[in-house]
Amino acid sequence: MTSPLRMFGRFTPVFYIFIPLVAITTLYTVLFRLDRPPRSHNLSLFPLPSSSGSLSASSFPALRNLCNETEWTEGLWLQCHNNVGPSKTSMRGGLSNLRNRMQTCVRLAISAGAGVIIPTFATRSDTDLMEYITEECPEGLFDTKLYQQSLSAACPQLNIRACKDTKGLDTTVDAKFRKYLEPSHSNDTFRALIDDTIAKSEVVSTRAEISKDRPVRILYGDPYLAWNYTAAGETEVKKELFRALRYNDKLSQLGGRVFDALRETVSGPVVAVHLRGEKDWPNSFGELGTQIDLYTQALLELRNNTLGGNDTATIKDVYVSCGNPDAIRKFEKRLEPLGYIVHDKTSLLSKHTKILDKIERLRFDEKAITEYDSLVSADYFMGILTSSLSAIVAYARTVDGDGDYFEEYIHPNTTRGNFVDRVFPDSPSVRGDGKTKLMVLTGADIMDCFP
Repeated sequence: MTSPLRMFGRFTPVFYIFIPLVAITTLYTVLFRLDRPPRSHNLSLFPLPSSSGSLSASSFPALRNLCNETEWTEGLWLQCHNNVGPSKTSMRGGLSNLRNRMQTCVRLAISAGAGVIIPTFATRSDTDLMEYITEECPEGLFDTKLYQQSLSAACPQLNIRACKDTKGLDTTVDAKFRKYLEPSHSNDTFRALIDDTIAKSEVVSTRAEISKDRPVRILYGDPYLAWNYTAAGETEVKKELFRALRYNDKLSQLGGRVFDALRETVSGPVVAVHLRGEKDWPNSFGELGTQIDLYTQALLELRNNTLGGNDTATIKDVYVSCGNPDAIRKFEKRLEPLGYIVHDKTSLLSKHTKILDKIERLRFDEKAITEYDSLVSADYFMGILTSSLSAIVAYARTVDGDGDYFEEYIHPNTTRGNFVDRVFPDSPSVRGDGKTKLMVLTGADIMDCFP
C-alpha cells in the first residue's frame, strides 16, 4: 500500500458504432508489443485508503473558513436518516449513496450550526439488494474514527457523536421529511428550515432556548443529494469533505492486493473499465451492449492516440470491474480479437486463493471497496456517469486538479432538466480528459450534489 499522506493524482446511436467496429476488428487481430514503461504503484491517490493518521487542519482551508463563519448553537444536534432499520433512524443504499448521505449530513449540520450524529446503516440482504434486514455502525465500510479526527481538525466547532450515541439527547424534533428528488439546499436554505422547524415545535421556539444543558436533537431525512455544492459555489468544500472520508482500512488493504496482483501480471499501462451489467442494473441507465460498444470504440481511439515507435500499440491490458462475471466474459469476447488482454479480480487472484476467498466472502458493498483502488490507480479509466461508483472513481482521480473535472469535461454544451436530469445532445457518448472518461447519456446526473 502507498503512503497514507498521498493525494489522488489526475489522472450516436449504436448503429453508427457497430459497423465501424466490425471493420476495425479485422485490423486488430494481431497482438501488439508494449514498449512503454509501466506506471509506478507509488501513486498519489485520494481518498487515502490507510487509516494511520488524520489530516491536519491545513489540509482543509475551505472547511475551516466555512466553520469560522458559521454561527453555532451549543446543544443543537442533527441526526440524518432514511426512516429505515429497526430504529427508523438508519440510512440505506449502496456504498456510494451511503457515502453521500453521511457526507451531506455533515455539510447540513455545519449549515445549521449544529452538532452531527454519524448514523447507522441499514444493511442489505446478500440475496436481495433491495431488502434491508438490520442496521449497524458504518465502520464496516468507512474509517469513522479517522473521519471524526479529520473533521475535528477541519472544523473544531463541530461536535460529533458516533452511531447510536444519543445519550442525554432525549428531546427530539422531526423536521419535514424530504424525498430525494425534491429540491436540494444551498447557502442559507437549510438553516432557515431548521429555524422554522424549531419555531413550530412544541419543545422550544428559538435557538436561544437551546443549550448544552438543554439539548435538542433534530431528526432529518432524507439527506441524499440534499446539498447542492454547485449552487453554493463550494467546489473546494466538496473536495475537502470527500478527502476526509476514507474507506474501511482492512477492505482497502484487500483492494491494494488486487492492484498489486494486477501490476505483477502486466508490464505496461492499464485501462480500468467499470462495467455495469448486473441483473438489477436498469437498462435506462445504459444497456450493457451499448456500454461495450462505446467502451470498445474509446479503447481503440485511445490506442491509436498512444502508439509507440513503428506504430506499435502501447496499451494492451484492460482491467474490468463488474458484479456480473458473465458481463465481463461478454466484454472479453469483444476485446480479445482486437489484441487486448482482459483481467478481473478473479483471474488476477487465481494464484492467491486465500485473498480471493476473503473477497468472495464479503458482502456486495464491501466487494466494491476492494475494486476501488484498481479503478482509481489505473493509468486510464472508463466508467458510466449513471453509476455512482463510476462517478466517485472519476471524481477521486481528478480531485487534486484545479477546478471541477465534471464542469470542465462532462457538462459543457448540456442543459439541465428537472433537478437531477441532464440532457446530453450527443447521447450516448464518451466524454472526459485524456486519462479519465465517462459514458454519458441523457438522464440522471447527480454530480452537483455528489459525492
